[in-house]
Amino acid sequence: MNEKKLVQNFKSYINVSPLGNGEKNGSLQEVKPKLLNGELVTGAAHSVVMLTPLSEWDRGRFGSLFITNYKLSFVPLENSSNDEYCQRNFLLGAFDVPLTGVGAVWLTDGGPVRRRRLMPYGEVPGKVKGLQVICKNMKVLTFSFANSPIDNGRKIALALMHHAFPKRHDLLFAFEYREPYYPTLPSDMNMFQRTADWKRELERCECPHWRITCINGTSDAFMLTAGETLIVPSSVLDYNLMESARHFRSGRVPIWVWGRPEGAALLRSGELLQTEHSSTAESVLLEQVRRSHPKLTPPHVIYLCGNTYTNTGGPGILPPLAALQTSFKKLADLCTPTTLGGFWVQDSQYYSILDSSRWLRHVANCIAFADDAAQHLSNNVTVVLQEGDGVDYCAIVSCLTQLLVDSHFRTISGFQSLIQKEWVALGHPFCDRFGLPRPGNPKDTTAKDATAAQTAPVFLLYLDCVWQLLQQFPAHFQFTETYLTTLWDCAHNHIFDTFLFNCARDRELAVAKNFVQRPVWDWGEQFSEQDKALFYNPLFLGVKPSGTQSTRLSQTPVNTSWTPELSRLEACSNVAAMELWSQCYERWLLPLDASGAGAVQYHVHNYALRNEIQQINEKLTSLSILSRRHSHDSDPAVSRRSVPRFFPFSAGRAGPGGAALAALGDMQLSIIDASQLLESQSLLNAPD
Repeated sequence: MNEKKLVQNFKSYINVSPLGNGEKNGSLQEVKPKLLNGELVTGAAHSVVMLTPLSEWDRGRFGSLFITNYKLSFVPLENSSNDEYCQRNFLLGAFDVPLTGVGAVWLTDGGPVRRRRLMPYGEVPGKVKGLQVICKNMKVLTFSFANSPIDNGRKIALALMHHAFPKRHDLLFAFEYREPYYPTLPSDMNMFQRTADWKRELERCECPHWRITCINGTSDAFMLTAGETLIVPSSVLDYNLMESARHFRSGRVPIWVWGRPEGAALLRSGELLQTEHSSTAESVLLEQVRRSHPKLTPPHVIYLCGNTYTNTGGPGILPPLAALQTSFKKLADLCTPTTLGGFWVQDSQYYSILDSSRWLRHVANCIAFADDAAQHLSNNVTVVLQEGDGVDYCAIVSCLTQLLVDSHFRTISGFQSLIQKEWVALGHPFCDRFGLPRPGNPKDTTAKDATAAQTAPVFLLYLDCVWQLLQQFPAHFQFTETYLTTLWDCAHNHIFDTFLFNCARDRELAVAKNFVQRPVWDWGEQFSEQDKALFYNPLFLGVKPSGTQSTRLSQTPVNTSWTPELSRLEACSNVAAMELWSQCYERWLLPLDASGAGAVQYHVHNYALRNEIQQINEKLTSLSILSRRHSHDSDPAVSRRSVPRFFPFSAGRAGPGGAALAALGDMQLSIIDASQLLESQSLLNAPD
């Protein structure tokens, strides 16, 4: 971009006071970010231009850029009504990015074309003309300091690199956030933090041939990356577990995660080590698993990454983490073009680039393994999943399998409980996979390299697989793709502890030092009722508690007084049936965010139909048939209003959907009763 042209375009703009009260040009310096309790500004630059991505007609927004110990925050000089047309977060503004959400930083010449990667712990040049920030959720922010004081760009770069890539885990803002937390989690959600939580799950599944052991919480613990509570066959002794753990990677012996009353169970395990007695140790444990089945049916072992003990594999096995990371980088490059010309070049080669990334192949393979496991479970055969340390692909396939066979986990509370069980309680290393410093990590380059080598989008791969299931079974899940996309964004918000630790022990050590646990599942901490309403699927029928006489379609959370009906979904795992999750990966690409396009239109239309059904049911219930006839013509018609393709994550530009989005912002929605999700003033039934 031509800097002289840029200056000329904004010359009259910066000479206008944003407050309109006769203040001098210096009023721009008074623009300030919204700070949280404990948040401090560490770097600031004024007269900054935030360039509009992939746009030649819009030169960008003028304002101030701030770096705090929590976020990167751009505060525009003048607000636009379009800024409110996106998902609103109480903790973050429309142009704010949590520092743990920063993936890469590039130095530019003030525009988006010429750039150079700025590495963590590297040297920052004396003059910085521009910065480009690539976020982990594929959002691209480009800033020009052409109109700023000469040293402002360097100050921003230094502050950003220092706080976005901290050397110690306890330097994250979650340890500084001073706001008290009062939990309001759903009563039916299981956090799997205590032994009683695991007992509750064991009783829900009605599996009497398994027992709870707390030996992992003692000095004899053998699975250091898992919590203190494990569920194992009733016939196996703790001593035998300790002996067998020496033959499995990370001590990950087969442990129970789900079961059915008929006897079949789902277990997770690490790979066997290359020791002399490994095969014998595995056989002994699998024999105990067989005895836990009422029919003494032998378990079926699924090797997700091939059987490394016998050096056997296959074309459908899941890749090493390094290969998965390479695949994701190719996908990210496709979804984060920095120039409009580059966007059109990639668009002409879109499918070939997407296929070369192999991302959708990995998604299909995960679903194929899960469908295979679900098939065996439906045939009352126990399944043992085995992979690496038992914390990555095991978590993905185990969760997908339970989604296919247990309708409880297809509700929002159940889905959140599932993540707590399989990812948090059983020790998925979120710090390592998200590229965060390990708790207690020494400050040396060797440790940094080791952490970087383990970075991989394992959790994103899981969310992508779940999204594929949503496309295949649109009426079987209570949550929507908006919920999944929001969850991926919040996974990089380091105020919440859910995805902030490698294991339960690290979290317990932090809590002992007055760390305040703040789970991400308390959505009221971040979003309004109308934003949370978009998490709920209007097509979901659910299973009503016994005795209800309501004729309304229920979306209320699962009641703890009843057990959901078990039903298997037969998933399609053909790679040709896999689609790119556009809302998550492409939502920041302006040329693709067309009004009236995308699956979100069906979502809006379904909400409208639900509202019409509700109104008809209310009139039938009151037996006001005559009144209904007289008032029919005067009632506002249910209309399918147009919204942008990536709503509610749209970039916020004016267009035909502007009025509709503004109306949606005024909706007074309640997620307590799904039949009241739509009020009379919503965009879905407003007159044209």
